[in-house]
Amino acid sequence: MEIKVSQIKTVKCYIDTLRDFKVGEEKYFKLVNTDYIAFHNARRRLHERKAGVYNFEKIETEGKRYFKITRTEWSLIAS
Repeated sequence: MEIKVSQIKTVKCYIDTLRDFKVGEEKYFKLVNTDYIAFHNARRRLHERKAGVYNFEKIETEGKRYFKITRTEWSLIAS
């Protein structure tokens, strides 16, 4: 009997990705597929929950597009 091993598919979780940022931390993500829109939707959801403040900036260098994300505050309640 031959066994074919399957791959576990992972789902990107943009909200959890943003939650993992420390205040003042900035990270760069390669812009692919629907990441740009998904990050904006995640930021909006966190903003509605007053669970963090994030700045976004698109950057292009050497013909590649990146998304710079910085967490500026812990929550809207603390500001």
